Amino acid sequence: MPELKAERAIAETFLKEMLRADDTGNYDLFVKHYEEEDLINFSPERFEQDIKQMQARNGRNVGYEYFWAFLQGYHDGKRDAYYRFVWKGIYEKREALITIGIHHKDDTWYINESTVR
Repeated sequence: MPELKAERAIAETFLKEMLRADDTGNYDLFVKHYEEEDLINFSPERFEQDIKQMQARNGRNVGYEYFWAFLQGYHDGKRDAYYRFVWKGIYEKREALITIGIHHKDDTWYINESTVR
């Protein structure tokens, strides 16, 4: 598989912004790189509740380490294949896997997945 250095750099930039959004409760920063269609049912209130639950379970993020990337290929007429990148998130209470999925559409990169497990 190719190294995906450029794509990884984009995903890591998005990750840093999202972690900062988590720490500051900034919904607009968190959703900055999502397409509108991917934000259906994700309100500022849900974001706030998700952050509270995540911080209760994990504590605050204190760092991360890159794990790996893989390509999940598909084309649905809206998106070309997208890339997933996984980091080990280091939190005050535990470690977790952080996944960021990105795709390219109309000369812009978007997030289509962000999970902490």
